[in-house]
Amino acid sequence: MIKKYFENLSIHKLGLISSYISSAIIFMFAILIINQEYKAYEDKIVKINQEYQGSSKAKQEILNKTKIEHKKKIMRYIIGVGGLGMFMFFTIYLLLRVVSSLIENELELFIKRLKTSTKEYKKISLDDFNFSESRSLIDNTNELIGQIQSSHNELLELNITLEEKVKHKTKKLQELVSSQDQFIKKSIHEVNTPLSIILTNIDLLKMENIQNKKITNIESASKIINNIFNDLSFMVKKDRIDYPKQIIDFTMFLKDRIEYFSEVANANGLVFITNIQNDIKIDFNPTKLQRIVDNNLSNGIKYSYENMAIFIILKKEDSEVLFSIKTISKKIENIDKIFDDYYREDKVKGGFGIGLNIVKEICDENMVTIEIKSDDEDTQFIYRFKI
Repeated sequence: MIKKYFENLSIHKLGLISSYISSAIIFMFAILIINQEYKAYEDKIVKINQEYQGSSKAKQEILNKTKIEHKKKIMRYIIGVGGLGMFMFFTIYLLLRVVSSLIENELELFIKRLKTSTKEYKKISLDDFNFSESRSLIDNTNELIGQIQSSHNELLELNITLEEKVKHKTKKLQELVSSQDQFIKKSIHEVNTPLSIILTNIDLLKMENIQNKKITNIESASKIINNIFNDLSFMVKKDRIDYPKQIIDFTMFLKDRIEYFSEVANANGLVFITNIQNDIKIDFNPTKLQRIVDNNLSNGIKYSYENMAIFIILKKEDSEVLFSIKTISKKIENIDKIFDDYYREDKVKGGFGIGLNIVKEICDENMVTIEIKSDDEDTQFIYRFKI
């Protein structure tokens, strides 16, 4: 409780309170002296009454004389004590005021110098301070500033070292990314030619009515490789090439891609069951739409159980176009990660894990919403395009 009363107490107020307390003590001392004088006066009156029995002129004169002397003494006491009290009050007040001013000035100067020293890490000079307590405080402060400066210098050296390491690592990383980018570009270029030759020769064999299980398997594998090739090619070019939108007949586009992948599905004992509305058109880029459709068809074939159907829906719903692919397949355990770069739910199935990441990026850019439903019976990917 005492601490609470002194929380907002300044040095000036403390000096004023000390003066008041000194004056109060002097006042109480004066009351005690005057009280003693009154007792002495009363004792003297009693003594006079005892010496002079009855009423006589001599007795009255002595009483009057004693009363006058008593009043004079009281007046002298009051004047003396009052004067002394005033003198003591102003003397103590002035002394404390001078001392408090010196202390306040040193504190203000200390705070001012401390602000400068903490910014510039310079020690405070002792020449401007008079009190030994202030000098002791400044010695401790200078020691602390020295420690702070030392820590600051060490931190600067550490930052410089870290910056150099980060720059070196960043340069290495940039070189690695650049090398990886060049490798992918060259790989895509190298793969494109033999893949085109394979697909062209398969078409020539079909034109000659040469068709068997081996050729079907080669065609199926080639189309899967071609889809991966298209994903890699898009991933490399997407930041350097503009993909403008145009009005696309989604109905015919989807039927064409289903026909392209039908041989792949048949080779895996699968069949497409479609529910596609006619004359559905959207404003989209064909290359990006192909990445969405091809990756979903390819994943449907890859993850579907053997000898099952893959269900494909394309229809209008209010102001949206719904495109859906449902497969009879294993439950997706980590739906939140399915669109992550290089993530594969089933590593046995192969692939790079970049297809759905590309699909998610395209959908986010074009405000296409994605919904995934997966349980122990089937898995469904639903895409909603804005009309």
